[in-house]
Amino acid sequence: MRMLEKIHPIPCFLYFLSVVGVTIFSRNPIILAESLLGAALTAALSERLHGVSWLIVTALLAAITNPVFSHNGATPLFFAGDTAFTLEALLYGTAFGVMLAASVMWGASAVRFMTSDKYIWLLGRFFPAAGLVLSCALRFVPLFIGRVSEFAGARRAKSLRERLEAFSSALSYSAEEAMSAADSMRSRGYGTGKRGFYSDYRFTCRDIAVLIAVIFCGISCFTLSAAGAGEFYFYPALSTLKFRFVDIALYAVFGILCALPAVLILREEIKRGYVKPAKN
Repeated sequence: MRMLEKIHPIPCFLYFLSVVGVTIFSRNPIILAESLLGAALTAALSERLHGVSWLIVTALLAAITNPVFSHNGATPLFFAGDTAFTLEALLYGTAFGVMLAASVMWGASAVRFMTSDKYIWLLGRFFPAAGLVLSCALRFVPLFIGRVSEFAGARRAKSLRERLEAFSSALSYSAEEAMSAADSMRSRGYGTGKRGFYSDYRFTCRDIAVLIAVIFCGISCFTLSAAGAGEFYFYPALSTLKFRFVDIALYAVFGILCALPAVLILREEIKRGYVKPAKN
């Protein structure tokens, strides 16, 4: 786990960009299942599984509510008056919920391993404003959540109105703090010239190997998808899952991409002696 925190910003950023990009733009059930399993395994190994119950509820709500608003599809399950509730709409909502849950879990892992100093190192030379905004956002979001709880506790907020007032107070306080931080950075000359960095990241053999694996898997996924691999449609009727050579290749490559963080974490734990390999 510590190895992932120390990994070079370039392969780390490209990894999360690739895995989240494939997850968001795919509706193939196998791809979405691989993404969700990989994200859940990474979160479990990095002790970031809190909030999973909320994601499960969100996925279930997406599956249930989509047939209420979308009535497209060729397989009606039942009718409410003249309105048909279709199997296609239900499965599409389920797929959307899985995609949302997987994306949020990958985002939580990205916050853990793609730290603010990595964004500043990656973007500070060419896009200093973007690097500063991302760094501040990663810092202020958890602080804001904690401040809302602190303000609500101080006000002993119980009703919805009192909680909204605490939220408004925390928002105003955070906005003022963000402007103070921006003024402080401007007074220090941020973005006006060449600057150093808090962390000095250098490519190691491990970083090069991870970068090659990420580039190969990412390019392969997008190339195979552009060639028609993994196509799946919900409307107007469910299409069949295809298992041609290109489809199997896409599933295999994306599975490797999703499992990469978990493999690296387990490898580090085995080397550190926390997990002992099984003996035959």
